[in-house]
Amino acid sequence: MTESGRMWLYAHTAARWGLDKDPYIDRIKWVEENISLVRRIGEDPLSEMTWTDADEPWAFARACMEVARMHKEGKSFKTNLPVSMDATNQGLQIYSMILKDPVAALATNVTPHDIPQDVYQQVADRVRKKLFEDDNPYGDKWLAFGINRKTTKRQTMTLCYGSTFFSCRSYTAEWFYEQVKSGKVSPFGDETYRPCNYLAEKIWSSIGEVVQSAQIGMDWLRSVAALFVQNDVIPRWTTPLGFPVKMHYENTNPYTIKTMVGGTLRQHRLRIPNGQTNSRKTINAICPNWIHSLDGAGGLLGHTMNLAQSYGIQSVMTIHDSIGVLSTQAEVMHQSVREATVDIFGEQDQLQNLAQQLAIQLPSGVSLPSLPNRGRLNISEVLSSKYYFN
Repeated sequence: MTESGRMWLYAHTAARWGLDKDPYIDRIKWVEENISLVRRIGEDPLSEMTWTDADEPWAFARACMEVARMHKEGKSFKTNLPVSMDATNQGLQIYSMILKDPVAALATNVTPHDIPQDVYQQVADRVRKKLFEDDNPYGDKWLAFGINRKTTKRQTMTLCYGSTFFSCRSYTAEWFYEQVKSGKVSPFGDETYRPCNYLAEKIWSSIGEVVQSAQIGMDWLRSVAALFVQNDVIPRWTTPLGFPVKMHYENTNPYTIKTMVGGTLRQHRLRIPNGQTNSRKTINAICPNWIHSLDGAGGLLGHTMNLAQSYGIQSVMTIHDSIGVLSTQAEVMHQSVREATVDIFGEQDQLQNLAQQLAIQLPSGVSLPSLPNRGRLNISEVLSSKYYFN
């Protein structure tokens, strides 16, 4: 166990307790100040049940076991627990880099800050400010009801995957109903639609202020997809690592299958693709599909794994935008993902690359809409951002 590995293990342990939004130094300090408790849990979790109060009880208990074993075995200790580092909403991070948006980049930890930034909390803070400044009587009632990061998380999180104001309104209502179901008293009586629609409007506009680049980028992508639908062309592109992508959503025709089973007529309805493009799915799907072609094995994840392997890392665990390695290798992996980010998004203009690939597929005389304006973000700043993945 190296000193760097010990720090990463401590930070991982505290994060599983519930301090994942705190600076690394505070996470490590929490474990050091509670080392007796952590060791008791690790040595006998059935006697010391405090671990059940953690945000992630089972993961926290397992981390405590690793810490306890490290202290017991001393220099002979060899760790075998993966510690994880997660992106701060990777889709929004990518849009901020594609559009070179410094505001969204800071909100999603692409650029460095002393403490980890929480984009969902920033949206919630703007919503509260709007409610306070508005004369609408719903505003004071929503403030009294309580607005926090959970109020805005789902709406913000799903934005980069193609969500619209209508889904924002739906998620806002679902959050409200869950709060009421858990015991909070509604300040609106039997009225729900108009108050939730009012709050959704505040959330949607606040999202646009914090991560404006995502909305601008998605608007451009949808307009491109609509152009392909109008000209009956199937969009195709290649990911940064050379993976081919073909995006073809077809309409379907219904077919009824009737079968006699034991003297009883059973009827089933199937839907068979008919080769015609499904306009709605094509336009809605291009945003998440393009983002995933950039963040997955064909893009950032794949390049990160290649770099990490070249630095000697052989064993990796990934879940979506979370990367897990042994704590002794965490610093190297942390550096690898940031270097891969600069290679893919700093050295190359991925939006321009996509536009060039798509433009040659359209009929003569048909042009793509102009690329959206880009800001002044220096993507190499991510090399200094310790909370980009954390």
